[in-house]
Amino acid sequence: MTDTSIRWGLAAVATLLAEITLITLSIGCVAVYSYAIHTGESQDFYNAFAQAAGPWISLIAGGPVFFLIARWIRRRAPAAALGTAMAMAALYIAFEIIITLLWPGAASATLAILPLVIGGFALKVVGAWLGAGGTTIRVPAKTA
Repeated sequence: MTDTSIRWGLAAVATLLAEITLITLSIGCVAVYSYAIHTGESQDFYNAFAQAAGPWISLIAGGPVFFLIARWIRRRAPAAALGTAMAMAALYIAFEIIITLLWPGAASATLAILPLVIGGFALKVVGAWLGAGGTTIRVPAKTA
């Protein structure tokens, strides 16, 4: 394996892990809000809260989640960590865009929160980059 190789299986598993983690965090946030902070409302109220809070949770927690998963990738495949972590981020973003475009009515709702979505994607890429060790700059050796 070279330094530029990508372990696609690991990237796919990491993407699934990131998706599950962010969904779990969103569910947990709505549960805490509905059971401890603002109790006694209808299911529609909490559904609306989940719709509004989801992008914010993804924006705030996405970078740290991707950082930690990229660190996990780095421990499992040090030589391919950066490429695999970037592939994970790309797979996640592609999956999210496809789901948004295919979900009925979600595309029009996403236009209203587009800055949050783009910011969240950027923070996820930065988190994956940093977690995989992307801060190391390699200068190629001069050839004669």
